[in-house]
Amino acid sequence: MASACRKYLSVFLFALVHEAVHSQLPDNRCFLQNGGSAESFFVSEDQPVGAEIGTLRIYGDPSDRGGNIVLRLKELDSPVRIVPGTKNLTLTRRLDKEGVDGPSSVYVNVICDRKRTADPGFVIPVNIRVTDANDNAPQFINAPYVLNISEVTVVGTRVLQGVRAVDADQQGPYSTVQYSVLPGPHADYFVFVNGLEGTLLLRKPLDYETLSNFSIAIRAQDQGSPPQRSDTVLYVNVIDADDQNPRFYDDRYTAILPDNPLQETRLLIQPREIAAYDQDLGINADIYYSFNSEGTDYRYFDIDRNSGHVTIKRSIPDDDLTQPATLVVRATQYDNQDRYALATLTVSRAGSVPRELQFLQKNYLISVLENAPVNSILLTVVTNKPRDKRLRFWLKDTVHPGMFSVNSAGDIILRQQLDYETEDFYSFLVHVTDGRTNDTAKVNISVLNVNDWDPRFRYPQYEFFVSNPGVSAGDVVGRVEAADGDRGDFITLSLRGPGARMFDITDTGDIILVDMTLLNGSTVHMVAVATDTGIPPRQATVPVIVHFPESVVQTAGTTSFLLMAVFGSLLGLLGLIIILLIFYIYKHKRSKSGNRAGTKGYMNNPIQREKLTSGGADKVDNPMFHNQQDGGSYQTATVKSIMARNTSSRESVRGKCSNPLAQGLSSGKHKVAPAPPQLPDDARTPTPTIDNNNQLKNGINWPSGSIPRRVKKLSWDDESSQQRKLEMDPEVSVTPLAVQEEQSSDQMNLTVYF
Repeated sequence: MASACRKYLSVFLFALVHEAVHSQLPDNRCFLQNGGSAESFFVSEDQPVGAEIGTLRIYGDPSDRGGNIVLRLKELDSPVRIVPGTKNLTLTRRLDKEGVDGPSSVYVNVICDRKRTADPGFVIPVNIRVTDANDNAPQFINAPYVLNISEVTVVGTRVLQGVRAVDADQQGPYSTVQYSVLPGPHADYFVFVNGLEGTLLLRKPLDYETLSNFSIAIRAQDQGSPPQRSDTVLYVNVIDADDQNPRFYDDRYTAILPDNPLQETRLLIQPREIAAYDQDLGINADIYYSFNSEGTDYRYFDIDRNSGHVTIKRSIPDDDLTQPATLVVRATQYDNQDRYALATLTVSRAGSVPRELQFLQKNYLISVLENAPVNSILLTVVTNKPRDKRLRFWLKDTVHPGMFSVNSAGDIILRQQLDYETEDFYSFLVHVTDGRTNDTAKVNISVLNVNDWDPRFRYPQYEFFVSNPGVSAGDVVGRVEAADGDRGDFITLSLRGPGARMFDITDTGDIILVDMTLLNGSTVHMVAVATDTGIPPRQATVPVIVHFPESVVQTAGTTSFLLMAVFGSLLGLLGLIIILLIFYIYKHKRSKSGNRAGTKGYMNNPIQREKLTSGGADKVDNPMFHNQQDGGSYQTATVKSIMARNTSSRESVRGKCSNPLAQGLSSGKHKVAPAPPQLPDDARTPTPTIDNNNQLKNGINWPSGSIPRRVKKLSWDDESSQQRKLEMDPEVSVTPLAVQEEQSSDQMNLTVYF
């Protein structure tokens, strides 16, 4: 019993001591451990509902048992919640960086209450930033696509530019779309000019008669890892064009003359009546028939233009047509005479002796594209006995056995696929016999190159890691390798995509860093494009990723900031200079305006004007301003010398005069005083001259500096020349005439400035 009492007493004393100690310490509950006032979290948009976002770094224990704080959210509809008894934040709704399936950012307030106190709760702002994830696949716009294309479209033509897919992810590799044609039965007809844009290129000739419509699958894929993609269908309708000549049902026809060939007798033609049809099945143009040439044998026959029936045109002598006659028949389209076909009609007498078997040509030369299909007819060797059933053909080719064959009609048939890169020329002999005679001809086949190989990269993706923290412009960060299977084709390499401006690529595939200022992240995405020199050119692309150390990224950011700072300083200095210039010009104009206003005010003063026009002291005869009066005398102008009270006004007031001519010109009507008449030499008033000391040589003294500095001068030496020209102040806008010389005209010239 005593031990139990001691135990309870010890616990009680410990609690008292603990409470006393803690009462002396500051209460930091509900404070953030980092010393801040708000919390921030980053969460990817692909986090599922219920996932933990993060833990609040708050002092205190929120547990249900023994806890000293309580945490709760102020917002009731928040997409996050606090797990009871913990500091953990979890998702209650899905987040979406694009803001479609959920909020793109979350801002909530966490209220922290201290237990066993009456203190109000602490409000802690929490900012949750949503980061992008590759959760959206590219979506085609206006898909599926339909293409109506003529069969005569030239290979290499851009036939469709409307293929477009949009990725809803944030701008970057997750939203960069790359297009491709999926493998399929007809995928070789089209190819994208560049994987980064939706322009389709025709790479194989179309033929309405062979394939009138088909479809291909198109894929749009982003550059995420793993990538998101979507597929659609392109429906192609081939439009028939007049690209085919008419064709006879048989290439060779025969007829036997009757025993008594009479005029207008119709020939019986074998194996059937002459007939042809338009190979353009969609057009099916009408056809007319005619003989292709004129000769001695043609004069006996006629052919019906519409039906193709051949009749005897005139009587045939018995001694004529002893040998079979070969007539060439032509079938021509009505709507296009450039489209025609030829066939032969052999007309012979019954029991005539056949000629010796011969080929019509001794050398056959033909050019064939290397992509010609197997079992296609390359050419036909023709003899002078085309309808002889006994003819037998065979080839003699010891170099390429089995490459070609010949049938009973003389058609040379391709049996194996051609390849320009392996062999570009074939030559062999073809033989024919009818059992009695035989003949030989030579066949030469030239293989034409077709750009049938796409450039190929060694690897499907290139990823380079730059480990050198001192990397700079001019350094090689990696190398890509590409090759082409076509003989004679060369490959050029280029870079495209978001980060392509930072780099350059050489023909050998070296990727060189050229501009570090554009680096804004540790990872750069781009696409390497290989283009060959074939006709039409073909391309291949491969993704390229370059990783930089964080130190390099920070250095690049500092360099960009310094460049912007220098540029901003220069702009600021330029702006300051412009402001100073504007202030200086404004102040200078204001000073000039003040001086002019003072002068005008003086002249507009009635008292001062009266003094100047009165006959007071300091009168001087001015020969420049004189008017004729009675008896040839002249009226002299009086000038009142006025001295300014202070130095600043002396320049503007000095030299003011009352000039009748100037007053007349300064009036609103701008009247001009008439010129004085010419007087005899002895009646003229001598012209006063001024020496260097401003003394008139005729005894009249002008005040020093009486010519204002602001007066517009007529020459550089107005104040020192022997013949002075008097000018008015620019304020009156008039320059009076100079003293009239002896050789001047009868009329004085007056110049007025407005």
